[in-house]
Amino acid sequence: MSQKVAERAAAKKVKDKWRAKVWYKIITPESFGSKEIAESPADDPEKMIGRVAETTLYNITGDIKKEYVKLNFKVISVDGTTAKTMFIGHNVTQDYIRRLVRRRKSRIDAIFPLQTVDNYKIRVKITAIADKRLNSSLKSAIRKKIIEAVLSKGQNMLFYEFVTYMFSDQIIKEIEKNVKPIYNIKKIEIRKSNLLSTPEENKPAA
Repeated sequence: MSQKVAERAAAKKVKDKWRAKVWYKIITPESFGSKEIAESPADDPEKMIGRVAETTLYNITGDIKKEYVKLNFKVISVDGTTAKTMFIGHNVTQDYIRRLVRRRKSRIDAIFPLQTVDNYKIRVKITAIADKRLNSSLKSAIRKKIIEAVLSKGQNMLFYEFVTYMFSDQIIKEIEKNVKPIYNIKKIEIRKSNLLSTPEENKPAA
């Protein structure tokens, strides 16, 4: 077989492979409005399982002020040409955090795991910005109050209840209220989260 014939055969094979693929609409879970956030091709629906799509909180809520919050969803099932997902985490862009942290300010990071009542485990990272430099003992006390505020609510919620709460103004207000006796924090961001394990993964071994 000549080289040109081989090249044409290879090109035809690639085209045939693409023709065999179907485009699947990737949608968010119901708690995020079952919104389409991406499309992805596959020649077998099983190959869609596990794929991750990213969008912004702005695309979900329509609030342009939340464009800096990136959400990640993983495909868990396929129904026809619709790929259904679950929330697996989020992060705030580094540029946004850098703009918050300026000279003569203190940054306090609280990083901790949380388990919901339906047995999901999620790691949460919260950043608080103080308007002046604080000593290490004060930072430690603030960090403790942040964690207490979130755990006291989150541990009594279902997973998607907590995820909704995590992106609400309410969580910020309750953290501020819990921290205020120690220090009046001006800016708090739920900087990052990532799902550690699901109920199925948390089941004890038989």
